[in-house]
Amino acid sequence: MSLDAGRRDKRIVVEIRSVETDDYGGEVETWSEAAKPWADVIYGAGAEQRAAAQQGASQIASFEFPRDSRTRDINPTDHRILFDGGIWNITAKQELEANEGIRVTAIRAAP
Repeated sequence: MSLDAGRRDKRIVVEIRSVETDDYGGEVETWSEAAKPWADVIYGAGAEQRAAAQQGASQIASFEFPRDSRTRDINPTDHRILFDGGIWNITAKQELEANEGIRVTAIRAAP
């Protein structure tokens, strides 16, 4: 499947997690913007929707976007996506063929 630039019509924000130490020695998780690519957003099929519902989430989607220096190191542990007014937790990452881009699967976090 080719990553057609015409389908990349949604702006997403990819955030990276960092852990800092507060004044009392406790850990504080913070998020900051890592990339802001244009993406093709593909909402999940019935089976994926049921799996998301079992996990208490409302939606699942795949996000396809170009691979570059800001997006190539994305991983489910340290990154998440902001899109459509929600936080999407990344569950999987796949490199698309012929270096065409990246596809991540994510579940929208329950509010």
